[in-house]
Amino acid sequence: MESVSKFKTIFRGVSLALIFIALYHFLVMSLAVVDLQVITDNRTKFKIYYSDSSGNWSEERMVEVMVKPGQTHYSMRLGNLKEIQQIRIDTSEKQANVQVRSLVISQPGFAPVRIDSPEQFGQIVVGDGVEDFSYTANGFRVKPSSNDPKVFYRLPSLQPVDIVVEQFFRIIALVLFAFALVLASKTMCNDLRFVIPAGLVVLSLIFVMASLSDYNQHPDEGVHVSAAKYYVEHNLPPEIFDPSVAQTYSVYGVSRLNSGEISYFFAGKFAKLLEPLQLPEYRVFRYFNVSLFAFLLLFAAYKKPFRILFLPLLLSPQIWYIFSYFNSEGFAMVVILLIAYQMVLPESTWNRYLSTDGSCYSWWKLCLIAVLLGVLLLLKPNFYFFGVYIFIYFIWRLVYRKTECSTATILRVVLLAVAGLSIFVGIRVYDSSINDFQKSERILEAREAYAAEMFKPSTPLDKKFFYLQMKERGVSFETILHDYRWGEKIFRTSFGEYGYTSVAASYGYYDFVRTFVVIVFLVISFFSIKNGGWEGLSLLFVTLVTALLLVIASFYQAWAVDFQAQGRYLLPIVGMLSMFAYHMKEKLENLPCVFVLGGMFMLSLYSFIFVALAGIQKSNVVLG
Repeated sequence: MESVSKFKTIFRGVSLALIFIALYHFLVMSLAVVDLQVITDNRTKFKIYYSDSSGNWSEERMVEVMVKPGQTHYSMRLGNLKEIQQIRIDTSEKQANVQVRSLVISQPGFAPVRIDSPEQFGQIVVGDGVEDFSYTANGFRVKPSSNDPKVFYRLPSLQPVDIVVEQFFRIIALVLFAFALVLASKTMCNDLRFVIPAGLVVLSLIFVMASLSDYNQHPDEGVHVSAAKYYVEHNLPPEIFDPSVAQTYSVYGVSRLNSGEISYFFAGKFAKLLEPLQLPEYRVFRYFNVSLFAFLLLFAAYKKPFRILFLPLLLSPQIWYIFSYFNSEGFAMVVILLIAYQMVLPESTWNRYLSTDGSCYSWWKLCLIAVLLGVLLLLKPNFYFFGVYIFIYFIWRLVYRKTECSTATILRVVLLAVAGLSIFVGIRVYDSSINDFQKSERILEAREAYAAEMFKPSTPLDKKFFYLQMKERGVSFETILHDYRWGEKIFRTSFGEYGYTSVAASYGYYDFVRTFVVIVFLVISFFSIKNGGWEGLSLLFVTLVTALLLVIASFYQAWAVDFQAQGRYLLPIVGMLSMFAYHMKEKLENLPCVFVLGGMFMLSLYSFIFVALAGIQKSNVVLG
């Protein structure tokens, strides 16, 4: 019996080691990294196509990055450098003068291919759509004559570099790591202990990103910070036309202070506590989000049942990214996970409150639940879908008798829901009274006053920013899906695209992740239905339908209002998956499920380390 156990351990260790080595070969050794230094006078897409000896160009062999004035450094990932003969550089997709200071392509095992001197610039062949091409020692400049300027560069012969010794030790390290995981899994899977060390790794990466990345290199960080700064010295929301908050308005003419989101208040008070440290303000607000993740991890360490709820946070690097810079979503994630904990745990204050006799619960904890429900309504509107989910989930509990279906139970739910709603209404009424109960009208006036010309409500539609109100312009939803690739973009920004979509992996990586996500879904669904019966199937159905409703709403928002395909709009799904995972935890305790979930974690580690941290623009100041 002991020999059989040893054989299983060795077999699993070897299998996992082979998988790690294969992933290392595919994701590290076989992908080239582009380090780009570029200057532009207009925000536009910069694309690099790469071809083999056939000379064919296609969208599947292309990487792109959004370049903008004020930022010069970008990073992208190409395919395998050994298979690339020539690159085509499309410097812009609109009228923009672009100067490329340097373009360096690196891949392990070869000397870097550099395009950063007059000698290399002189080998560039000018294609269509270019009005003027020139170069100096400081780079080459392209002035377009159309919206599709092209220049070509044939790569020189690759110069191999001896890395045999380095590779040997890296492979040995991967093998040892694989066997260590297999040996540790016997004890680490008990009570989901592995969640804590994995969470500590993620927390460390989040802290590094928060400390090293430059200011405003992340989506809308500038406007988030401006809003939170107000609450460092204030306790109540401002009037809409208060001159002291004029700087909080974006080019859209929108201030986060007018959104009613409560996260900025808590972030401001956190920054007030840390004032003696004299850190840069933006970094203090980032550490607020880092602290939120640390709180969730600490809660998981202290409360064993919470570990399964915490687990989905480990499965996508985009979730980690949310906690590494300042935004309002990090706080929202904490709120929905704490609510989820109360909803699913049989011994929670919420479920004890709903018990037949209503005994054994703490009134002050009950008040905290009411506050959480009220705060849920003070988050971004996309998090309301989590509220929809917990409502349907409550009905599911009644159907499967996990909660007693009685008049007393319904009355208790209504009472606590009204308490939470009262908190929300009280804050909203006060906020509206500051603006003479004309907040909606004043917000519209503020948009007209503060927005850039192409974003003003009064600007004719044909002169507005092109990605606004695309449905009204006559753009079909098929065009949004296919030509504008909404689905591809929402996927990429859900599983590893960073900055202002300026730091991305290769197409091959996203294709691999897409395939792996489908495998994860199929494996989890199979065991949920097989081992969970109708109960598992129905909860899976409820989770998928509610998540799909959120996806549809996000798509419609992009189509009818503003085309922004960002995965963070789908973050409420994480809370839904957490609640689903809790109920299915015993059905999913098997090797296939552990394997696919572990695979997602490893892919996430790769993306955050080798794409996000490697590619994001760094700050010159680390501690202050």
